[in-house]
Amino acid sequence: MLLTPRHELDLRIGRLQAALRDLGLDGALLHSTTSLLYFTGSAQQGHLWVPANGEPRYLVRRVLERARRECALPGIEPLTTLRALPDHLGGARRIGMELDRLPVAQFEVYRRHLPGVDAADVGPVLRRLRSVKSPWEVERIRAAARAADETYRALFAALREGMTELELSVVGEGAQRLAGAQGMIRWHAHNAFESPAMMVLAGETALAFSFADTPFGGEGLTPAAPYGASRRPIRRDEPVCVDFPTVVDGYVHDQTRTMVIGKLPRQLVEAHDTARQILDMVAREARPGATGQQLWERSVDIARRAGLEEHFMGAGNSRVRFVGHGVGLELDEWPILAPKQTTPLEAGNVIAVEPKFFFPGVGAVGLESTFLVTPDGAERLSITPEELGVKDA
Repeated sequence: MLLTPRHELDLRIGRLQAALRDLGLDGALLHSTTSLLYFTGSAQQGHLWVPANGEPRYLVRRVLERARRECALPGIEPLTTLRALPDHLGGARRIGMELDRLPVAQFEVYRRHLPGVDAADVGPVLRRLRSVKSPWEVERIRAAARAADETYRALFAALREGMTELELSVVGEGAQRLAGAQGMIRWHAHNAFESPAMMVLAGETALAFSFADTPFGGEGLTPAAPYGASRRPIRRDEPVCVDFPTVVDGYVHDQTRTMVIGKLPRQLVEAHDTARQILDMVAREARPGATGQQLWERSVDIARRAGLEEHFMGAGNSRVRFVGHGVGLELDEWPILAPKQTTPLEAGNVIAVEPKFFFPGVGAVGLESTFLVTPDGAERLSITPEELGVKDA
C-alpha cells in the first residue's frame, strides 16, 4: 500500500537537497522513524541516504518487503550491517546526521564504521522543513480533525456523574481508534514518548502537574505512569478537561475541550471565555511574518486584562512558558508560540494553540484548537465547537 505519493516525496527530498548544498554537505544519512516516514512514506527500520545531488537510497534492515510496498521511491535496498554503509555513501566525506536524537553510544558506532567521515547536525534543518506543510499534509490533519470531533461527541455523550476519569478516558480511546486514529503519538523531545493519547482530568486533578513540559499532567494510575486519567470519580459542577491528540496517517491534530455536568463557578466560565478570545486573536494575527513571541505576548496581555494572568498556563512553579506549538508527524513540532521565538511564521505552518487557566483547589478550564497559517490569518482546522460543553444530567 502506497500512502505518500511520489510527487510529495520528490518535493520533500528536493527541499532537503537544496539545504544540504547550502550547508556544503555531501549528503544526509537519516535514521529516525519520523524522518524515514517523512522522506520515504515508510517507517520500516533502516537508513535513508540523501546525496546533495542524485537519487536517494532507502537502506532497509527490517522489513524490506514492506518498505518496497509502502515507499514510492525506486532506490530501496537491503542493509543488514552498518559495515556496508560506506559502499552506499559514494565517497562522501561531510554528511548530515540527526545528532539531536542520536545517543552518543550509537554515534560512536557510526564513527567506527564511517572512518574519515565528518558529521554535522541537520536536525534543525529537518524540523524547519517539516514545519511547512503541503496541501497533501494538511488534508491528513483535516482527517484527524474529523476523527477528533467524533471522539469528542462520544466523550460528551458518555459523560455522567460518578464515572471515573479512567472510565471516560477508555470511552474516548475506543472512539478515537474506531474513528481512524492510529493510537500512538510521536514526539521529538527526548523521553517524552510515554504520554497517553487521551487526557481526562476532572476538578483539582488538572493541577496534578507531572514530568512533561505540558500544561496538563494528571494523577495517572501509578508513579510508573504519572500522567493522565486516574480512578477519581467525576462530580457535578466541576470542570472536566479532555485533551486528546488524534493521529491519522501519521499526522497529528491536537485538541482540548472543557465539559461540565451542571454549572461552573462564574470565574471559571469567564476564564473559558478568555481562552476563546485568545483563540480568536490567533485566528486573526497568526499570519506570515508574525512571530511566536508576539502571539505569546498578545495571549498573556488578554489574560492580564481579564485579571487572569496568575492562572494562565499553570500554577505556581508549574506554569509553562508557551501557548502553542507546531504539529505534524510529531506532537511537538515548530513553530512554538513562546518568549524568544522570533522566527517569522510561514504560510503552511500548522499550530495547536492551547490557552488554559488553572485554579488551585478547584480545577482548570481551557481550549486547544489546531490552525493552519495562511496569508490572510489562521484557518481553524479543528471543527469541534469551542463552547463549554454543558450537560444537565
